Amino acid sequence: MRLVRYVSLFLVLYSFLFAGETKDLLSGLRQEKLRLESEKNELESDNLKYDWLNQIVASFSRTNSDRRGMDGTMDTFSVVIDQPIFKSGGIYYAVKYANASREYLRITSRLSEQSEIKSVVSTLLNLKKIDLQILRQNFLIDNAKIDIVRKKEQYDSGFLDSSYLDQAILTKSALQKTLLDMESSKNELLNTFKTISDADYLKVVPPVFGMIDKQKYISSSLLVSEKQKETQRNEYLKKMTIANFLPTLSLVAGYYDTNDIFQENYKTYGLKLSMPIFDVNRGRDIQMQKLDVLKSKVALEDTKRSEENLYENSIKKISFLEQKIDLARQDVELYSSLLVTTTDAFKAGEKTIYDVDTLTNSKQTMALDADIFGVDVQLLLLDLYAKMNGEI
Repeated sequence: MRLVRYVSLFLVLYSFLFAGETKDLLSGLRQEKLRLESEKNELESDNLKYDWLNQIVASFSRTNSDRRGMDGTMDTFSVVIDQPIFKSGGIYYAVKYANASREYLRITSRLSEQSEIKSVVSTLLNLKKIDLQILRQNFLIDNAKIDIVRKKEQYDSGFLDSSYLDQAILTKSALQKTLLDMESSKNELLNTFKTISDADYLKVVPPVFGMIDKQKYISSSLLVSEKQKETQRNEYLKKMTIANFLPTLSLVAGYYDTNDIFQENYKTYGLKLSMPIFDVNRGRDIQMQKLDVLKSKVALEDTKRSEENLYENSIKKISFLEQKIDLARQDVELYSSLLVTTTDAFKAGEKTIYDVDTLTNSKQTMALDADIFGVDVQLLLLDLYAKMNGEI
């Protein structure tokens, strides 16, 4: 791609160094929200990891009875445990499911974080773009004003009728109205930026994104990774569901202390083997889990295809923008050449200062066009980088 020629080694190195700072563009509140979300996900993952461990239950009761023909009050304190130690693979897959869930939640947290970062960087780039567009519009307005002066002189001299002057005035007015619309759009972007960032956009240099190849994009895609982990989770959940209908070996133990006239306390311990022999929903539960696995596999392949299409479409758009950049730069070279000859002609008295100023302004608009198209390229690349692991 020709864009690679435009990204110097310095910019590539700068982009690499800047990558670790993009999160700092987010406001303190946004960063805190992301931190709390990540912390919650880790706690939920820990809960899943140890969810197979049952509670140790302590209880106290007071009852009145006529035990052995004697009325009395009996206090009973007990500590009881009923803990599965073998579930036909269910415990193993429960731990694997918890680990897969942790990775899945970390990816979703990363997607959420990069979505926030993308929002602030996108707003920053659009602010830079609108500044360039406003500057370009001012050059167009300057040319329109020059055109009015020239047509007024021609009208006063009788070389043009009023319709040409009127059209020039209307053109300037339309350009000025467009400038007002741009300034209004900038104000909206600025308000958005202030909402999501504490930084001063004028002091922030946006990161520079270079071209990436398709294989790297797909292999680093967070959306693809998320679907892969979801498929893995569903596979473990299916095996856990099957294990629920297989034999379970549990450790059972208890300590009992009664405070009555007999002052008894005793312990119990042993092993318990259990297995459900009938469950009306057994087949449907297992079949639903199998279908979830198949659905997640289909969703994974669909996500891969969507990401591939997004990449291909983005590359095509970038290619068109690169062509526009080339054309704009060719126009700059052409205007530069014309400006040299026109300036010489002005010095010789063959051209007016209006001719020089018009060409100067036109040259600036062409140069700004190339810069604006360059920002559009960065916005397209940002869409890709925001979906890649660890890229922004």
